[in-house]
Amino acid sequence: MSLKLRSEEAAEKNSRHSLVRILVFLAGLVFIAFVVYSIITDNVKAREYSKQYDELVEQTNAILEENEQINRYLEDDANLDEYIEQIARDKLDFANPDERIYYIVPSADN
Repeated sequence: MSLKLRSEEAAEKNSRHSLVRILVFLAGLVFIAFVVYSIITDNVKAREYSKQYDELVEQTNAILEENEQINRYLEDDANLDEYIEQIARDKLDFANPDERIYYIVPSADN
């Protein structure tokens, strides 16, 4: 083989080698981009789930507190009438026949 032929083969091998390097580098960049994207989306989902968890804990605590209040009223029959009256007034907007209920409506300026 001539010297010229060998140098062409070497140049061809070098160009293939550099092409492989470029492809491996690009594959590495794609992999890194995928990992970064996955981490970011996982963190966003974790924050959303954390907020949802906090809201559910608040709702659970409110229900537990209401259950405790109902149990206190149920323990004593005298308090049961008071509890029924409170529910009728607060949740159903009932009043005794001799009472008048006034509603305070905020002004439109606020």
